[in-house]
Amino acid sequence: MVTLARTPRLVSGLQWYALLGPPLSWTVQLVLGYYTTQAACGAAASRLGVEVHTWNAVLTVAALAVAAGGWASAAALHAATGGGDVDDPLGRIRFLSTAGLAIGIIFVTLILFTGAGVLALPECRR
Repeated sequence: MVTLARTPRLVSGLQWYALLGPPLSWTVQLVLGYYTTQAACGAAASRLGVEVHTWNAVLTVAALAVAAGGWASAAALHAATGGGDVDDPLGRIRFLSTAGLAIGIIFVTLILFTGAGVLALPECRR
């Protein structure tokens, strides 16, 4: 079995995923959601068959999966540093995993609120 102490690249990758995964997934959801809304409300929407609620539901689920994975990575690193499974003499990994836990919760909430807002509102208002 491979432990985290023997794979510092895995620890580093999980650490950066825990910190950057949730905010980047929310950013992608926000930007792509904006463009799908603009595409659905434009003149080409009738020809292309763009369904705003379907696309935004898919974006919300995908962003939520990435953000929840980042939060889970932060939780795993936090538990691993607390249990002594990861060598962390300076406390850097524990500090950044704690930050990842806070960031993950914030951005999971933002993704849920953004998705709920887009799905609750009517498609186009002119």
